[in-house]
Amino acid sequence: MIEMNDYRFLRVWELRSITDWYYYLWMVMFLPAVSMMLFSAPIYFSFRIKNIFLFAFAVLAIFTAEYFMYVSITSERHIDGNGILNGIIGILLFILFFYKKIGKICNTSKRSAQTY
Repeated sequence: MIEMNDYRFLRVWELRSITDWYYYLWMVMFLPAVSMMLFSAPIYFSFRIKNIFLFAFAVLAIFTAEYFMYVSITSERHIDGNGILNGIIGILLFILFFYKKIGKICNTSKRSAQTY
């Protein structure tokens, strides 16, 4: 599976045995699976917040925690370009997938602000 010690990405087309596939899936899927398990519940409960400012703060805190988890597990440096790119892509996908729900929270927050 890995012939040279040159730190190139694994070549999927050269996986031959069950052990090779297990190692490949472990290396590729472990961090995303841990991230999903740790951060899906906080994101789910953040959608129950009706105030847009508290919602934005909660989501920002969740993405910040995810960034620091990513950097602490995968990098020896504290500021990592891949971690920042991962965060930006995560935020963009979050907005893309949940823009309707975020819009509902904005509308609810505006309506509750108008009643006071």
